[in-house]
Amino acid sequence: MTDLLTEKKKVKLTASDIRVAMSKRWATAEYAIMWEVANATGASARRYADAVIMSLWPSRGLELHGVEIKISRSDWKREAADPAKAEAVAGFCDRWWIHTPPGIVDDLSALPPAWGLREYDGRQWTTIREAAKNDPRPIDRPFLAALLRRADGSMRAMIEDAQREGRKALEEERQKQNERYQANVEAEASRRTAHLERAAKKIEAFEAAFGEGSAASWAIDHARLGRAALALHQCEERGMGKLSDRLRKAADEIDAIVGMIDPPKEEGPPCV
Repeated sequence: MTDLLTEKKKVKLTASDIRVAMSKRWATAEYAIMWEVANATGASARRYADAVIMSLWPSRGLELHGVEIKISRSDWKREAADPAKAEAVAGFCDRWWIHTPPGIVDDLSALPPAWGLREYDGRQWTTIREAAKNDPRPIDRPFLAALLRRADGSMRAMIEDAQREGRKALEEERQKQNERYQANVEAEASRRTAHLERAAKKIEAFEAAFGEGSAASWAIDHARLGRAALALHQCEERGMGKLSDRLRKAADEIDAIVGMIDPPKEEGPPCV
């Protein structure tokens, strides 16, 4: 038993950890949780419960449960020393609970007879003692106002969270669209750059054969130049047939190319 208590004491949880675990365990649409609920609003508020849980299904009795969260033994001992303080809110509740990490309440005799005890170890809840069913007094207007204030606050927080998530999702989608657009621009630029690079290599090869600047300075009929090159290429590939005809045709095409590259000068009038 001592070893078990020692093991329990090793668990370090915060009040936020307990609240998160409660939100998961007593979740909508089966339950509604309101945090930091006072016995009234305004100057009449004298006592707060850490949480009030309302069961929403008739099969669960539509009960109202009050909860105090204690994460340290000293905090629990202060509560146990004056349990009457809880009555300001507990009097409206069907059941009253203490929620703690393991080992905080080390003596159940210090727990008021009607109060229940649950422990959360970071993974699961364990009911150490069931809370007794109370005979609650009717909910008055001040306590109703306190409940509605917390319910309204929770709803506003949910709306703000939804709006924040919506803005975040919108920004993420905008960022993705920008990235896709940038990728498309870069791909198109790369494609066009590759095309220009291929053309530049062809010009470089041409000028290597015919002289620097020749590709830009010559007034070449590219269609006729192509036909001449094709004729020469066919002569190389075939190697058979009427060689004289092919050579004559190739010579004509070569003369045409020479004429384009170095056209004859017009003769002026004879000198007198």
